[in-house]
Amino acid sequence: MMRRYLKIVVWALMVLSLATASWAAEKNMVFASPYGITTLDPSTSYSTELCYMSNLYETLIRVNPPGSKELFGFVLATGYSASDDGLEYTFTLRKGVKFHDGTAFNAQAVKFSIERTKKIGKGAAFIWADLKEILIIDDYTVKLVLTTPVPLPQIAASANGSYMMSPKVGDKSSDWFNKGNDAGTGPYTLKNYKDGESWMLAKFDGYWGGWDGKHVENILVKYTKEPLTQLQMLQSEQAMLVGRIPLDSYASVKNGKKTKVMYGPSYQNYMAFYNTKRPPLDNPKVRKALNHAIPYEDIVKIGFMGNASQARGPVPQGQFGGTKDVFQYKHDLELAKKLLAEAGHEGGGFKLTLSFAAENVQEARFAPLIQSEFKKIGVDVEIKKLAWTTQWSMAKKDPKTAQDMFVLLWWPTYSDPYETLYTLLRDEGEKPVWNLAYYKNPAYEKMIRQAYEIVGSNPEKALGLYVDAQNLIQKDAPAAWIADVVENWPMNKKLKGLVMNPAYPQVPFFYPPLNPGLKGL
Repeated sequence: MMRRYLKIVVWALMVLSLATASWAAEKNMVFASPYGITTLDPSTSYSTELCYMSNLYETLIRVNPPGSKELFGFVLATGYSASDDGLEYTFTLRKGVKFHDGTAFNAQAVKFSIERTKKIGKGAAFIWADLKEILIIDDYTVKLVLTTPVPLPQIAASANGSYMMSPKVGDKSSDWFNKGNDAGTGPYTLKNYKDGESWMLAKFDGYWGGWDGKHVENILVKYTKEPLTQLQMLQSEQAMLVGRIPLDSYASVKNGKKTKVMYGPSYQNYMAFYNTKRPPLDNPKVRKALNHAIPYEDIVKIGFMGNASQARGPVPQGQFGGTKDVFQYKHDLELAKKLLAEAGHEGGGFKLTLSFAAENVQEARFAPLIQSEFKKIGVDVEIKKLAWTTQWSMAKKDPKTAQDMFVLLWWPTYSDPYETLYTLLRDEGEKPVWNLAYYKNPAYEKMIRQAYEIVGSNPEKALGLYVDAQNLIQKDAPAAWIADVVENWPMNKKLKGLVMNPAYPQVPFFYPPLNPGLKGL
């Protein structure tokens, strides 16, 4: 037993030593990550495991980062064409690609992957709701037929729900994946999986992209919840990359001798849903008053240490649909008091509960700022710090017993506003999943659906509809849109070439994808 223990210690020290080696000799590294895994099933994955899944699995195409000449880059597809009516998309597939189990990637694999995800119907499977059928033209040509013209390229490039997987998976359940098995084509395969502890993204020798040049070959992921621990690992060079550090440490890491912080665009934003089913929040004028009482600038400065900007609406600035034509609330206590008085609540005089996820450092920092400012207009706020699963379950159970305000960090599944606008504020009936404002507006839903169906053929008109829909929401104020996040990665200065892509949040691509503008470490 002692000999086995010593072997493990020696191996760990070797990995840590390699992680601090010069960039030219870099083959192995340690990533101290706060991003847990809810499932390893590529059909149902819809959470922070995206950070790893995008290195194990690939999609047909991928959204390129902002500033690229082309909107999409090709991965497992080499091209596609659309019919004039936007109902059929034909993809030509890359030849010579192997899954990690040795199975050849082809049209049958595309059909199997999408149909499996759609059949299971969990996670992001809803993105395929408008897919009618998949036709195999030949081994390397596949046609996707839609029931209505929707932006299929964006769907095929989705951050979730669009992974290709080996047909050998067959009827295996999620349990098979969650034991540490994978069935992707990505540059890395999963090894040494210990749930909640650590796992290895190991070089897949048969990767179609090849391994010429400088590549990180093995990434030891150490699941590390505490930001302070991640900071210590980064500063001691026990980790070359970390996901989250204490907010007041960014200045020292950014200007460190061996460390730096890379900043990039993000499609992530924070919001606070209002419980529109319960007085006084059933009154839009009260909700508008509260929106004007939120100290947006202080939240950006104190809650995010400047690593954010005030949100303008549901769609973050920089993403298609996120424009300055959307109305933005401003911090104005006098206007807030005036609106409360007009709503029959002069001087406030009521109490609200505000819940946030205990795991989220930013929410813990800015929730008290909202509490303090609401106090100035006569509204008492009770803050409830809950585990995310507890917070979410309570909100979904019954609006009558749920919180008054639900703070949420959101990021889109694919790069069209419809998914955000539809998911967050559509009428979900008596059992809400994401619409935790419990809001209903048929005119709004009709408007965003119309935009979605023409975005491929008439993006300018679709943009106008998306903006109009957001302004309609701002008028009703079922939620407060608080802050758009600036993504950041604290890292060792030896790491080079990382490009952030807001379409794939919290994803470090460790292998340089072939997409224009996308690079790896």
